[in-house]
Amino acid sequence: MTFDLDPDRVHLNHGAFGAFPREIAEEQARWRTAAGRNPHGFHRVVAAGAVEDARAAAATFLHLGADDVALVRNVSEGVATVLAGVGLRPGDEVVVGDHAHGGVRLAVDAACRRTGARAVEVGLPLDATDEEVVAAFAGALTDRTRLVLVDQVTSLSATVHPVAAVVRAVRRTAPGARVLVDAAHVPGQVDVDPSALGVDFWTGNLYKWAFTPRGTGVLWVAPEHRAGLQPLVPSWGADEPFPKPWDHPGNQDWSAWLAIPAALRFFADTGGWEQVRRNAVLVAAGQRHVAERLGTDLAGLPHSPAPCMRLVRLPDGVVTDAASARALYDRLSTEHRVEVGTAWFHGAPLVRFSGQVYNTEDDYTRLADALVRTCR
Repeated sequence: MTFDLDPDRVHLNHGAFGAFPREIAEEQARWRTAAGRNPHGFHRVVAAGAVEDARAAAATFLHLGADDVALVRNVSEGVATVLAGVGLRPGDEVVVGDHAHGGVRLAVDAACRRTGARAVEVGLPLDATDEEVVAAFAGALTDRTRLVLVDQVTSLSATVHPVAAVVRAVRRTAPGARVLVDAAHVPGQVDVDPSALGVDFWTGNLYKWAFTPRGTGVLWVAPEHRAGLQPLVPSWGADEPFPKPWDHPGNQDWSAWLAIPAALRFFADTGGWEQVRRNAVLVAAGQRHVAERLGTDLAGLPHSPAPCMRLVRLPDGVVTDAASARALYDRLSTEHRVEVGTAWFHGAPLVRFSGQVYNTEDDYTRLADALVRTCR
């Protein structure tokens, strides 16, 4: 097992862009070479079946049938597809939490401008309990609510949200509304069957935590909505049933998608969900160590943290806005060669870091050392 990560740098922000091992990079290169040796034959004969195999592997990983998911490049594409397909009209409301990823919020705002709908933001404390999350979403629902967008694992705040309970609240209060789940950080971090959540749409990335190359995401759609949803780029297969229209979005480099089966085998071979549990133990210990070194406590942080991502509050005055959070990242990266996420969120100065199979206890010691020196 070899990751081509810079060995002189501490890599503790896996969730941002993922990382995949050398053998998966080689698998992707093999597919790219095969396409290059006979482009016509590859695209006419090989690609269709290989894409179906890759899609089936992704579906199996999510406890779904082979034709229950479409392959997309990422969650941004999945979210944009749903926003374009739910039929937003003037006066409709899209409910979205304030922990939502910035790119997703940009997509919501763009869809609202285009259609005349309105975004309704749900304010959630950093340490909101499950009950508070459900109550906050329920309180934002009206008879104009058309779509509710909820994160299963939030990005910046590294929190697991009670999606199934939010769905039940939506069904009671706004039965005409649809629920879309941003599950960007879920595959490979949380073992889930999207069809068991009661949602209408669910989209996740494989490249963040499941060791696939970047550009590999999935979109699950409840059966009753499949006929009415179309990909953003209509192409070959457009008249076929879900998920075929997504299989060939024009001519493209298929190699990232076609490496999915090998990457998911790698996930299993390196310990699978037991390794994820080990990663969770490692990063939780790292969180305690970093907080102790900085002299901050864990009060006020998420009640339901993501398995392999954690937050630590920084000492007061170190970060006071988004610009100073970026400046702190720059110093940690350039002066100390430590890669983490830094943020100013809900008035709290935060550092977010992760645990993955390539991390060790020493990584969190180096992070703590760097933060202590930088935060003096």
